[in-house]
Amino acid sequence: MALLIVIPARNEAGRLGVGLAVLANSLRAQGLTDAQVLVSDNGSTDQTRAIAEASVGLFPRPLLYLRAAEVGDKGLAIRRGWAAAPADCDVLAYCDADMATDPRALGAGYALIRAGACDAVAGSRWHDDSEVRGRALGRTFLSSLLSFFWRWLPGAVVTDPGCGLKLVRRSSYEALALPAAATGFSFGAEVLVRLARAGQRLREIPVVWTDDDAGRIRLGRAGSDYASAWRRLWRG
Repeated sequence: MALLIVIPARNEAGRLGVGLAVLANSLRAQGLTDAQVLVSDNGSTDQTRAIAEASVGLFPRPLLYLRAAEVGDKGLAIRRGWAAAPADCDVLAYCDADMATDPRALGAGYALIRAGACDAVAGSRWHDDSEVRGRALGRTFLSSLLSFFWRWLPGAVVTDPGCGLKLVRRSSYEALALPAAATGFSFGAEVLVRLARAGQRLREIPVVWTDDDAGRIRLGRAGSDYASAWRRLWRG
């Protein structure tokens, strides 16, 4: 069993190099030498590719780069990155390029799935044991609103759909009849709800999370994506 970590990236030249170094150090400290990292580019026009390719040697398994899409769609980048997983990667994960969520949570989630304790893991900033540092007002409001509405979806409880760290058992994910519309910022959260409704076991874990969006998050676009996914899931 091996772990695939997809990093969706669009014009991340300013943060990707540092983020990959942080991830490499964390994986090494956790003994996760079998982890495969894949940068999934969705329409970058800067030096994102060059930085990814310059970081190939940071990891025991050479980093992979995928030009996943020409449009800025985080969920599509994750979805296509997971579809490109090497054959031996039985657990699929993603995290953000800035490593706002401490990557130690990747190791914790991977261990739970490997041990058979669950089939999917979601980081949750609303977990009692989580530590949230410096979250901006706009992100706090959106996160609270998302948490409120997504807790009401039948068949699953996802307290933090917007947290950028999720892991799934590959066989469970590939058995889903996932609609083509399942992309965008809401992709990971929608996958979790559909997995839970299919009888798969979901576990939420605490994270250490530091706000470093530098004004990059598009609250309107993100809110629209989550609202569309919520309506799809509410209709069943």
